[in-house]
Amino acid sequence: MLPNIMSLEDHVKKINLAKSRVKNSIFEMAEAITNAVFQLEDRQKDLAEQLGMSRGTLSKWIAIGTNQSLMNMKQSVPETFDSLYQLSSLEKQYNKFYGDREGHKKFLDLFKNNFITPLSQRDDINKILKLHKDKIKQKTKKTKYLDSKDQQFSKIIKNQSEIKLAVLIKSKLFFNTIIVVPLEEQLKHWRQNGLEGDINSDYSIRSLENKDKNICQICLIKVKGKDIDIGIKALDSWGYNFKKILTPRQTKSSLVDISSEFVVLVGSKGTDKQENFNMRSSATIDLIEYAEQIGGQPYLFAGEKLNIKNWVYCVG
Repeated sequence: MLPNIMSLEDHVKKINLAKSRVKNSIFEMAEAITNAVFQLEDRQKDLAEQLGMSRGTLSKWIAIGTNQSLMNMKQSVPETFDSLYQLSSLEKQYNKFYGDREGHKKFLDLFKNNFITPLSQRDDINKILKLHKDKIKQKTKKTKYLDSKDQQFSKIIKNQSEIKLAVLIKSKLFFNTIIVVPLEEQLKHWRQNGLEGDINSDYSIRSLENKDKNICQICLIKVKGKDIDIGIKALDSWGYNFKKILTPRQTKSSLVDISSEFVVLVGSKGTDKQENFNMRSSATIDLIEYAEQIGGQPYLFAGEKLNIKNWVYCVG
């Protein structure tokens, strides 16, 4: 009599049934261990010894047994103990980072989008875990950097001492709104020494820019009408796009000479935003009020001493 020879399909079916029983056994054991730990309370050590397990291994079984996401979708998860434990760790990390609700949603999305399937291996899950840990490291690094900048900024605000521009540059602080009031001697120096095209090399406002190009950054420079060309070149050298000139209100209907009057040039970079505010005058307090309307913190006033809340000033 010929032996009963099974086809490939028959073998695959039989093995898959065995795999299914293995997975069900893992969940059954995880549930049994979890129930035992809850009922026996402080006897976890005794339970581990009786089962011939280390307490670390027992904790992994508990992590699986207490994970309701895994227990509710047994058919969608891999069948190995290591993979199930890695998944329980992954959801825990998601919940910690995003919050329980959003973390749970993102965890389920991994299955919905087939990033994790019943055929996924431990290495596949480890790659997702590593990506998430890298994201945490990047956020932590950025948070520490910003906290450090906030501390430096608060210290400067608190001291309100006379600060040189060079000191601010070394501090590596950044400012989203800057007002520059150059001295007559500075403007003369920039013009006479041929620095119009590279004023930033002499007065490095650009070193104080926010590197985030999605942030609106504003620079106002106050000069007399005769120095408008230098003011526009300064904005360009500092990386700002020239937007407009604010001039004093004229009482005459005809064209007048403003070469000896102060004007304010407005430059911007990053994400621009619409604004239609008016500046009452070129006085310092009006400059500041206007800047606060069109720009955001941190604020810097370069060229004069100030004692105004939320503003840092530098001279020299």
